[in-house]
Amino acid sequence: MSSMLATTSERRAVEAPSLDLRIVPINSLVPHEEHDHQRAEPLIGRVREAGTWLNPPIVAPLDATRYVILDGANRHYALTHLGYDYILVQVVDYESEQVHLTTWNHVVSGMSWFEFLRNIREIDHVQVESADLLNARAAVARRSVLAYTVLDDNRAYTLNSFDPSIGARTALLRQVVDTYKRSGVLNRINTDVLSRARVDFPKAVAIVVFPHYQPAEILVAARDGLLLPPGISRHVIQGRAMRLHYPLDEFRANNETLAAKNEKLRVWMQERNAQKRVRFYAESTYVFDE
Repeated sequence: MSSMLATTSERRAVEAPSLDLRIVPINSLVPHEEHDHQRAEPLIGRVREAGTWLNPPIVAPLDATRYVILDGANRHYALTHLGYDYILVQVVDYESEQVHLTTWNHVVSGMSWFEFLRNIREIDHVQVESADLLNARAAVARRSVLAYTVLDDNRAYTLNSFDPSIGARTALLRQVVDTYKRSGVLNRINTDVLSRARVDFPKAVAIVVFPHYQPAEILVAARDGLLLPPGISRHVIQGRAMRLHYPLDEFRANNETLAAKNEKLRVWMQERNAQKRVRFYAESTYVFDE
């Protein structure tokens, strides 16, 4: 369903992207990446306590009956864990200019850089080689390595695999991330310079940088179950719906049909617009209650 969003009179009018919010069966959503238990476990508690649905996952049609989760794997996991039957999502056209795919880096803390590197060296079929940062960046750009990392000794190290298959390389990436997801703390960042990362993460010991993916690779990962590690793909959405506060009770199976649930959602959106409670922000924003 589409909705014309309100804008403030103080700023120049900017055309808002169409907004397609739907309630769909929760099992119709297919992830392309693993959920991050460090984020998902606290989220379960917050969702249970809030009783409302704040930020719908961003999804795109995968086939006639399924949607690939572009952003929101942890939210999907949380609702599934809590036993809900339906979920409210924002549907986007993956081929439109509304969606831009880029990549997150991982910043790792909670362990020593020596332990971090040792754990990765112990993974079978992953070769760790010292490199200068510029060459490491070029290798990731060429997709000739799995990833590279910058450690506390200010050296870059490439992570290599000799198996060219997508399945094998993705499985190895999951193993790499598992080593520090299990023993350390993972956060997302967009720099590969450790001194910059330490402005926000003072105890950071390493940054891991991954290749850039294409939308077709995201769709294949979902379709074939070749899940990426958590927190790598980054989908920037123009016109993302946030802070809805939609009642979670509407996601339970009851005597209502799915069509009836979506009709209630449509009326609810109309009421919010009529009350001028929906605002489109054309500029980038920081959200502190995610």
